[in-house]
Amino acid sequence: MSHFSTEPRHARRDRGARVGRGALLAVAAICIAAQGLVLAGAGWAVANPRQVDDQLTVWSYEPDPTIVRYADQAGLSEEGRFLFYASVPEVLPPERFDLFCSFEETGLGVLGCYTPADGRIFLYDVTNDDLDGYEVVVAAHEMLHAAWDRLSTEERDALAVLLEADFAALGPEHELVERIAEYEALDPTSRIPELYAILGTEIPTLAPELEQHYARYFDDRSLTIDLYAQVAAVFDSLEERLQQLSDELDARFAALEADQAEYADAAAALEDDISAFNERASRPGGYTSQSAFESDRQALLDRQAALEVEREGLNAAVDEYNALLEELEELNAEAAELNRAINVDAQPLPPSQGSDDDLAD
Repeated sequence: MSHFSTEPRHARRDRGARVGRGALLAVAAICIAAQGLVLAGAGWAVANPRQVDDQLTVWSYEPDPTIVRYADQAGLSEEGRFLFYASVPEVLPPERFDLFCSFEETGLGVLGCYTPADGRIFLYDVTNDDLDGYEVVVAAHEMLHAAWDRLSTEERDALAVLLEADFAALGPEHELVERIAEYEALDPTSRIPELYAILGTEIPTLAPELEQHYARYFDDRSLTIDLYAQVAAVFDSLEERLQQLSDELDARFAALEADQAEYADAAAALEDDISAFNERASRPGGYTSQSAFESDRQALLDRQAALEVEREGLNAAVDEYNALLEELEELNAEAAELNRAINVDAQPLPPSQGSDDDLAD
């Protein structure tokens, strides 16, 4: 009886580095100053130097078309646009952006910052077309930091109560809970200022008092909210696909391990029975009749044929697994590209179970 292969092909187990959605808005902290709008006279100017500086800055600042587009697409009001321009916003390429908004934290992306020392806004140049609206959201976010910088202590204290209430209303499972915790871990004083900037640019429905406050800075806040939702949907969709595919690969891998173990046991048993059959057939008197010999031989051939069918099925399952693995790797590359686009330095995640050698020869 001729020898046959009992070794199926094996699934590759290297799951790669699954990078999920990076932190959405990791921005620099802010500082405290005064509030202001227009000039009224010498005495007023002395008492309100920040407002004077803002007005002089806006008069001398010539926003480029990109900055004007951000203000338009964010739905900024006259006051919101004034504060945005007073911060002399500048869109910078990666190599220059890090000079102004340096932030060494793996997994968090810095897309903009408001620098308290000089009241400037710096924005990261996001070049991925799928994330085109993100820069607008970040611009509005940083404008609100500039607005907070100019609020009085009394105004901030009153807003803090409203912000905490609306934040709590989101529930403990909202993704913002983890994000705010990350902000606080980096800077304990950042909680309320970040809630102020984030709720104003990401959460569609707020308490009437907050809506009235944000109306100072937005003619139509829903424009920014909608842009944020569009960008978030890009990440959410990709993360969902990654998770579904990862879960399916885990399930298939577990099934392949079990099926291959069962196959290996059956193949080993058949090999033993073939050896016993060959030994008996070669021994004088081992078989006393041709019919007994043919019956045992046919039983082994039937088992061999059934095992071959099982081997082919395993190979097909392995091919399907490896095809899904390639799809996951493509999604990984897509996720990595999105992360790079939002300035995220993501750490690869280890395979969820098993190792490269789990289904190796």
